[in-house]
Amino acid sequence: MIVPMYHYSFLVFHADYDDFVKSLKEIGVAHMAEHKKEPTPEIEAQYRLITELGQRIKQLERRASDLKISGNDYKDEDGKALYKQIITLDQEIEQLNQEKTALEKQYKQIEPWGYFKIENIEKLEQAGLHVRFLICPIKKYKPEWEEEHPLSVISDYKGFQHFVAIDETTDKDYPSLLPKTDEVGKPGGELEEIERKLEENRAKQEEIKKKLNLIAVNGIDALKKYKAELEDKLSEVKVRFQTSDEAEGKVKYLEAWIPKTNTDEADKWLEGQDAYFLKKEAKEEDKPPILLKNNRYSRLFEPVAKLFSLPKYGELDLTPFFAPFFMMFFGFCLGDAGYGIIMLIATAIYKRKVKPDMKPLLSLVQWLGFATVLFGILTGTVFGVNLNSAHIPFLSDVREMFLDEQQMFNLALIFGLIQILFGMILKAINQIRQKGFLYSVSTWGWFILIVSSGIFYLLDEKSPDQELMWSIPHLIILGIAGLGIFVFNDPKRNIFMNVGVGLWDTYNMVTGVIGDLLSYIRLFALGLSSAILGLVFNQLAFDLSPDLIIVKQLVILIILVIGHSINIFMSGLGAFVHPLRLTFVEFYKNAGFAGGGKEYKPFKKVQY
Repeated sequence: MIVPMYHYSFLVFHADYDDFVKSLKEIGVAHMAEHKKEPTPEIEAQYRLITELGQRIKQLERRASDLKISGNDYKDEDGKALYKQIITLDQEIEQLNQEKTALEKQYKQIEPWGYFKIENIEKLEQAGLHVRFLICPIKKYKPEWEEEHPLSVISDYKGFQHFVAIDETTDKDYPSLLPKTDEVGKPGGELEEIERKLEENRAKQEEIKKKLNLIAVNGIDALKKYKAELEDKLSEVKVRFQTSDEAEGKVKYLEAWIPKTNTDEADKWLEGQDAYFLKKEAKEEDKPPILLKNNRYSRLFEPVAKLFSLPKYGELDLTPFFAPFFMMFFGFCLGDAGYGIIMLIATAIYKRKVKPDMKPLLSLVQWLGFATVLFGILTGTVFGVNLNSAHIPFLSDVREMFLDEQQMFNLALIFGLIQILFGMILKAINQIRQKGFLYSVSTWGWFILIVSSGIFYLLDEKSPDQELMWSIPHLIILGIAGLGIFVFNDPKRNIFMNVGVGLWDTYNMVTGVIGDLLSYIRLFALGLSSAILGLVFNQLAFDLSPDLIIVKQLVILIILVIGHSINIFMSGLGAFVHPLRLTFVEFYKNAGFAGGGKEYKPFKKVQY
């Protein structure tokens, strides 16, 4: 359900403005209206700083999760100073990485020439001997060259022979005298010196990483507090940015949206303020922010709904209507009672350790796990084992209750048809709420046509001799539905225009509904693939295990754990994504969902 909103306009004397804004923040129920779209450079800078700080905090949280160290070096550190220190440390690491890259590049260039001293080469040059550095492909190097010229091989490196010529003169053109030979410059360093610098670089990086580790363990709270302070200041800056000056700056004018559930509190607070205000109920064209209010169960699915879009003001919130379907579809796709039990147990254990804001998400996983267990029982599938074909004596009495593949295929289509028809009902209700009953006549016409045709088709299947599909009662029903579809589909258009639009809508409806219905086959396909993968891993575990006591059982256990873990992850991902698609494409389309609502975010003190 969408909570009704009220629009408040405030006129405040400029001398009382600061106190009014602070007091407005304290009650924390007003969503400030935004009219100015282009933010100031100050606001943009604050956004960038907060975003960067948030990214740093996430990086440190990931770092902290892998650490097993303790300390309190940064426990009481100022968040702003700590953030600056992190930036400085990151810059130092970046510089050290660049230095390391340059040293490694230099090392690769010198490595073929081995460990030598540059001072020794200089001594040779002072004595009148010149050292020339030469390379050529190993296959092209000829040992007899050493008899003709003063050559000395240094190394074979990556397919090239590295050698030097020590001569009293520099007149010899060795590249022309020795085929396929190139002369290179004298190495610009020594391996020992580069190795020493790389070790120093590594030690400095380790020292910086230790500092970052201590910050990750003890300084995150200080950083979160600093981030909350920045967000708090930014919220005030944004309110002032949206405030306009009236009466030559003597009066400040600002607007806000307040939920109906909080208007009594706001009105009581305004009685004690030196401000004049106007209050009016929001309308759809005002585009107020959206605040959802659902029961305990449906509220768990609100994050799923927000992945697509919030409803616009004035239309139905579809969250409580798609929630049961989404849960069932997930169970249908995963469809293994064993996997569902693991989900239930794992979330029950993990739920005790997480923060309160994570518990609703785990509760959602528990509901999805429950649906998985339910559909696993319907199909008789537990950890890839099909109980319907397993030779288990005590299951002989209930084996007939398990659904086979054909029945699951039919069930997927039945679920799809039910959700599509349910979406059409919601679309009609939405049209009545927003425009009036006459605008919903076409939708009701299609609903009646589909339902009545289905009913009379089933009746014909039971009594084929009566031919009820084209009987007078059904023709009358079809005629009523046809009037809604072709004649009264829009009360503002003339009949001839409505007939033309009705024909076009007929084409779209027939192709659309059939395509939508076939999309639900994916529920059956995913459920079947999950069961097959589980069965394959079971067979692999027993077929690949050696016939040795203890080792056999150990190998079976390892393959089963790894295999079913992979299957739970892959099939669970598909079991979430595909019901998501069925909800946002097929169901939302048939329900006439418009969306585009902006989330209600009250102006209040930011907590960390």
